[in-house]
Amino acid sequence: MTAAARSEAEALLARVRELAPGFRERAGAAEAARRLPQESVRELLDAGLARVLAPRALGGWELGLEAWFAVVCEIAAADASHGWCASLIVHHSHWLGSFAEEAQREVWRDGPDVALAGSVLPVCAVTPVDGGFRVSGRSPFTSGVDHSAWVHVAGMVPSSAGPPAWTSFLVPREQVEVADTWHTTAMCATGSRTVVTQDVFVPHARTLRFSDLIAGTGPGSDAHASRLYRLPFAAYGPLGFVATMLGAAQGAWQLLRARIAERTGPGGERAADSPFAQTGLARAAADLDAAELLLRRTIALTYADPAPDEGRRARSLRDFAHAAQLCVSAIDAVLALSGTAAFARDDAIGRAWRDVHFAAAHVSLNPDNANAHWGRLQLGLERAPATKIY
Repeated sequence: MTAAARSEAEALLARVRELAPGFRERAGAAEAARRLPQESVRELLDAGLARVLAPRALGGWELGLEAWFAVVCEIAAADASHGWCASLIVHHSHWLGSFAEEAQREVWRDGPDVALAGSVLPVCAVTPVDGGFRVSGRSPFTSGVDHSAWVHVAGMVPSSAGPPAWTSFLVPREQVEVADTWHTTAMCATGSRTVVTQDVFVPHARTLRFSDLIAGTGPGSDAHASRLYRLPFAAYGPLGFVATMLGAAQGAWQLLRARIAERTGPGGERAADSPFAQTGLARAAADLDAAELLLRRTIALTYADPAPDEGRRARSLRDFAHAAQLCVSAIDAVLALSGTAAFARDDAIGRAWRDVHFAAAHVSLNPDNANAHWGRLQLGLERAPATKIY
């Protein structure tokens, strides 16, 4: 990161820290509404979240993965759902950088402060037509769709020359419907509803094959000088999800520390004097520190020369999954030290515990998949056929 970019990243982080108390205050209402408040969305976009990884040539800042990681951790410490949606605002702008330059200019024609949402499951029926495709289907788990101006959905493009190609289709929000399917016990405010496309036309310029995303060879990747747009997806893809978990667990740990410092027992004894509390705090903090170190190493390796090969990508995916498990271990310890108070419906620690466990269930963080993939390569075996994204 250049000195100018570092200064921009520090200014952004300072702004986010100013906004975080508001996110924390709105967390309960956001959970009940099952979506982010418009006030929060406006603050995130006004702060420049959509510019963090967007190309400079089109008004973005190109601040890099470190800035993405730091900002998401800070926001998620206030509320995991805010952190998750903020992460996707950052990430989808970067994702757009892999689409054809024509699509990038169309989305950002009025500036880069635009939120996008997406679903990667290839569930849509796709029919090739002149100039593009007709797309229909129900795409679930589209986080933040209520506050997004564009969405991308996925389907398999048939081919007479080989197997169908897993492809992403970029569509204006007004051309789709949203089904209210998001009724969960955690990460409620992410509003991860189902996008319904009904025979929507998508031109070729607004499509992206996942094979190109995985390899870092999207049609728009060479339109910008920064290597940021030519990184292989598996080397960094799950970062925002784990950063959300880490930030949420760190925020819960900080809140617990403050509660223990203030708590006294029936006889006036201080909770802070308890060895159980002292060692529990230490062990949880050590897990969180270990997770952060793993993630920072993964970020560094993503940029290292040469570009991450399959072995390095496999290690990154293994480390993302392991960092997620460390966050789960830490939040479990925080909950155990919190007592029954954390099970109150609106308790911030209890909400963080639910959210961290929910986020850990994301398919990209499955430890069995990631560990088996890395282990196979270490043992000289070929990649399992089902591991398409790696």
